Amino acid sequence: MLRNASTIRTVCYVICAALLLTTNAMGQDRPADVRLITLDEAKAKAAGAATSSVGQLGINAAKYHVQAAKADYFPKLSADFLNLHNNKFMGQTIQLFHREAAVPLFGKDETAVALTFVQPVTQLFQVRQAVTVARADEQIARAKAAQMAAQVADNVERVYFALLIAERHQMIAAKKIERIESGFQLASTVAMPAGNVVERRTALLESSKELVTAESKVSELTRSLNALIGFAPDTKLILAVPEPATQTISLPQATQQAVNNSLEVVEAEQTLVKAKAAAKLSKLDYVPAVAVAGGYVNQPQPVLPLLPQDFSFIGFTASFNIFDFGKREKTISERDTQVKMAEAGVAMMKSKVAASVQKSFLDLQRAEKIRDLTRRLAAGYKEAALENPSAQAAEEAEMLQTELDYRDAYSQLKRLVDGR
Repeated sequence: MLRNASTIRTVCYVICAALLLTTNAMGQDRPADVRLITLDEAKAKAAGAATSSVGQLGINAAKYHVQAAKADYFPKLSADFLNLHNNKFMGQTIQLFHREAAVPLFGKDETAVALTFVQPVTQLFQVRQAVTVARADEQIARAKAAQMAAQVADNVERVYFALLIAERHQMIAAKKIERIESGFQLASTVAMPAGNVVERRTALLESSKELVTAESKVSELTRSLNALIGFAPDTKLILAVPEPATQTISLPQATQQAVNNSLEVVEAEQTLVKAKAAAKLSKLDYVPAVAVAGGYVNQPQPVLPLLPQDFSFIGFTASFNIFDFGKREKTISERDTQVKMAEAGVAMMKSKVAASVQKSFLDLQRAEKIRDLTRRLAAGYKEAALENPSAQAAEEAEMLQTELDYRDAYSQLKRLVDGR
């Protein structure tokens, strides 16, 4: 019996040594940094790392689009240059009283420079609607960027708590192995049936598997959290346990704020703004296109010899589509229908958001009750848990899980309330 116990103990030592070698293989090249961090610090660092995100680039692109649309309010200045050489005389020869005179229509060598500007007048109404559409797209881009930033914070919180829970599971697996090894040591001094020895050996193997799985999970979550907050992948993290979160918002207040801030509602409202702008644009097709034009022309080698070498001009142009087989009327009807569709979409989206807030609020209340009940039960068995580190770690893991469930429910409600 003693020989069997010694053999089993040797196998256990070999397994533990293999586990240590496996978990420390990546850290042999250089010592890993150790960082103590809180949940708020992790969120702040993640937000800083995501400053130049795709969302911010989308906001910048929308800004440039608005500025480009506003530029159409101002006149357009253009320059033209002409240089030609003709291989024949561009004109006619006139004979009067037995004398011939050459009357050129164009010069043989032609060079001209022209500067012109055009200021739209009635088109300014169309420009205004184009700017309105561009601003609506900018509002949508801002709402989407805010949603992306909130998602980063939620991901950090979720991974943070998952790592805390995984560390407790790792501790539980390690304590199981310690208890089984203590049983082997006891078996080496006291006679024990062979069946019990086999059971303990099987339990040791199972606990070793649990420990490997827990260590792998801790390593994976640590790398994920380091990537989110911008630390080196091998940085060892010491996580502070957050205080229990609380919320004081009421259901009517949450519903009202969610309807006002929801990204889906914002998109629906801005779609309505764009639909109204498009409807106004279609009606402006009945307004003549009027523009003021002016310019200066200089022809050192006259393009038109009969004209002065340099001259300037100013005037206006106007154009109007008299008949287009009903295209404008049908376009107006189409745009008016799109406005009604957009209005219905806004109402439907507000109802959808209100229903989502109500469901999320009830989920939050349920998660809060479960969390508080778990903490009260854990407090009742606190003295017994202090004598059993494995049970204490299990209770901490359970409390952290219920806290994570509560925070997930609260984050879901907060995303709806903040429109993110």
